[in-house]
Amino acid sequence: MTATTAKPLGHIAAERISAGCYGALVSASTLVGLGSSDLGVVIAVVALTNVVYFATHVFAYSVGDTSSERPSKIVAHHLRVSAPMVSVTFLPLLVVVVLVAFGVDLPTALLWGVGVAMSYLVVVATAGARLRGYSVLGVVLTAIGAALMSALLIVAKLLLH
Repeated sequence: MTATTAKPLGHIAAERISAGCYGALVSASTLVGLGSSDLGVVIAVVALTNVVYFATHVFAYSVGDTSSERPSKIVAHHLRVSAPMVSVTFLPLLVVVVLVAFGVDLPTALLWGVGVAMSYLVVVATAGARLRGYSVLGVVLTAIGAALMSALLIVAKLLLH
C-alpha cells in the first residue's frame, strides 16, 4: 500500500491512535517511578494518573474544538475518541499484578509493565503510520521514533526521581 493507494485515515481514528499513544507514554512513565511502592499504590497511582491526563486531554481538546456542535456533543465526542488513553493502562497493570501474584518482585514486574506499555506505543504508532499510507521506510522510522520517545521519557523520569 502506498500513499496514493491508501485510504485516508479518518479524523476519529487518528484521534484514537493519538490517545492510545499518549496513554501508553503516561502509563510507562508513571510505572517507572513507583519501584519503592506497594502493589496497591501502583494500581491506584497509574490508574488515577491516566484518568487525570484523560480528563485534561478531553478538556483541552473540547475547548480547542472548532466544530459548530453544541458543547455537550463536543465533550461527548472527545470522551469517546480519547478513551484509549485510559484503556491502554489495563494491560501493563495486569502484567504487573500477574507477575507479582506469581512471586516476581515489584521492581521487576514494573519493568515488564513498562515494556508492555512501550510495546503498545510502538505497535499503535506503527499501525497508525501504516494506515496513513506511509512508505515502509516511514513506518520503520515511526516505530523507531516511538521507541526512542518512550526511552527518552523514561530516562527523564528516572533522572527526576
